[in-house]
Amino acid sequence: MEKLTLPIILTLILLTGASCSSDENSRVAELATRQLERQAEQNQRMAELQQEVASGSRELVEADARSRQEMATLQREMQTERNEIGHQRDQLEAERRDIADHRHRDPIIAAAITRVAMVVVSLLPLLICWLLLSQKIEPADDQQMTELLLEDLISAEPRLMPPENTNPGKPRLPDFQQPPDSTHSTERSE
Repeated sequence: MEKLTLPIILTLILLTGASCSSDENSRVAELATRQLERQAEQNQRMAELQQEVASGSRELVEADARSRQEMATLQREMQTERNEIGHQRDQLEAERRDIADHRHRDPIIAAAITRVAMVVVSLLPLLICWLLLSQKIEPADDQQMTELLLEDLISAEPRLMPPENTNPGKPRLPDFQQPPDSTHSTERSE
């Protein structure tokens, strides 16, 4: 639009200059000069406005770029946090499954241990009997057996054989007095 107004003004100045007298020419020239000054002033203002618009646009583009960069950084941070939360959730789920497995497995193990302990306790007497029966016992010789039976017969409280008479009035073998030569005779007979 500026380019069209300048040729129009120049054409008007030339036409008025050719048709008018010098007084009028000076007036028209002055008017054209003022018009040109105003046009130059408007052009100057337009240029300043364009520079301001350009600098504002540049600032707007820079601010938009900064905000997009901040948005991208925030999105990356959010994605990192989501990944961390997902990882923690997976760990929590794994721990929950592990605890559920323990809750299921522990009673089974406890029951198995109890049953094994019962089997061991019930087999222990059999084992003791087997050990006792598997020991080699040497038979006692006749002399040892005879001495043991004689000691039991002459003792006041017999351990192997109960007393034959339960009547306290009837004396036992130790109650009888033995002659001194009878002990020698028993030794000789052996």
